[in-house]
Amino acid sequence: GKATYDWVQWLDKPTGKIHRVRADGVIPEDNPFRPAETASTARTVWSYGHRAPQGLARHPGTGEIWSTEMGPRGGDEVNLIVRGGNYGWPLYTNGLDYDGEAVTIGEDLGLDFPIEETVEPVVDFTPAPAISSFTFYAGDRFPKWEHDLIVGSLRARTLYRLRLRDGELIERETLLTDLARIRDVEIGADGLVYLLLEHGEIGSIVRLDPS
Repeated sequence: GKATYDWVQWLDKPTGKIHRVRADGVIPEDNPFRPAETASTARTVWSYGHRAPQGLARHPGTGEIWSTEMGPRGGDEVNLIVRGGNYGWPLYTNGLDYDGEAVTIGEDLGLDFPIEETVEPVVDFTPAPAISSFTFYAGDRFPKWEHDLIVGSLRARTLYRLRLRDGELIERETLLTDLARIRDVEIGADGLVYLLLEHGEIGSIVRLDPS
């Protein structure tokens, strides 16, 4: 319901957030909303205003945190996650509602903040392929792809390669199409790309080999 969408912008609600905690459960002192006077839930928040994050990964070269996120009808995103960033949902999106009309959820809820205060996506997928999980390539079997994003999708049944430099998209390639719903993408110790596929009620794992 609309209240749940509103919670995306409320720091004391866990919905629509990326949270940052240590492996032992301790909340890092440098979290952006860590001061003791804030609600305990807000103290784990690293970024907020997310609609539906699907993948989360650390860049192996820079240490930056990146995510993939589903929009409504359009507006799927690849985001660089920054400390304390507001990613705008439900007030700002590049997608439309499922009925083809503009998304007015944020206005209906009375949300009001300028788009300049939000972090806009580095890559926008409109129309939306139902972007799913991703990983950064690191290995020696596809040397020309080093540190590129390998990104899956569900509805589009497509695997993408994205090259980012200095926070901008400089190259986009479609690697596979009409394969299956791609739930997860991983790089094996052998440097090959492994895909977790969904076929109705069953699934499979396939390996992408340069040969």
